[in-house]
This record gives sequence, C-alpha cells and structure tokens, in this order.
Amino acid sequence: MTGTFKGWHMAATTGSFFALIIGVNVTLAVFAQSSWTGLVVKNSYVASQSFNQDAKIAREQQAVRWRFKLDVSTGIPSVSIHDRTGQPLRGLNVRAIMQRPVNDTHDQRFTMQEMESGAYSIGSPLDAGVWIADITAEGSDHKPVRFVQRIFVK
Repeated sequence: MTGTFKGWHMAATTGSFFALIIGVNVTLAVFAQSSWTGLVVKNSYVASQSFNQDAKIAREQQAVRWRFKLDVSTGIPSVSIHDRTGQPLRGLNVRAIMQRPVNDTHDQRFTMQEMESGAYSIGSPLDAGVWIADITAEGSDHKPVRFVQRIFVK
C-alpha cells in the first residue's frame, strides 16, 4: 500500500459523511413539504370545540338507521340507500365529496344523480387509487345523513 492516511484524509471523509447525511435530510424535507402539509384541520383547538355537537349529530344519524352500500366495481362510484326496513329511498338530495387521503389537490365535489330505485351515482369514473368517499344524503323530511368510507378504484 502506498501513501499514508493523513489528517486531511480524515477531515475529508468526515466532511463527506456529514454532507451526505445533510443532503439526504434536506431532500426528504423538501419532498415532504411539497407533497402534503400534514394538516388535518387548520386549528385543532377550534375544531375540538364542536366535538359534542358532532357527537350529537352522529347519534341522530344512527337513530335514522339508513343503510348505505357503496359500489365502485365499474370505476364509477354509486351508492344505494335504504331505510331501516330495507326499502330503497328515492328522491333524496345526495352530494359526494371524493377526496384523496394524502392531499387535497384532487378533491372533487359531485351532486349524485338517482339512477334507479334507491341508487345514486356520480356519473363519471374516478382515477384509479385510494379515495375517501364522503356522502351526504338529505330527504325533505330528514336532516342530512352523512356516510364516509375509504374506497379503492381499480
């Protein structure tokens, strides 16, 4: 072996090691910041103030006992809605918000159209991947009933 390991070799090796670590950390931080902010709500304290009201609304919705069945087998989300006796509910005002779980750049809002007895569809296909379907159905004699389900579109 020719040459000897000198002090400047050690300094260059140590400096290169830390430069690599810092470079990787900066790269990951930039990608993380540009892909998702990490915020679920803008102010968690303010959001927590409505917890009791939200829980009351959830109990009221459970008392209605509407049954939702979401189907995405065709790539076009459709939902069938039935009352507590299993009868299809017709003539509802049904709105859907389709959200990506990671970011809000692809969120879409739809007014679902009634296709057949108790079935409602957004009418157009969604891109493949994971979505969160947030569906609100409202009849003339009921308060809005909300249904949220994570779905996978092929």
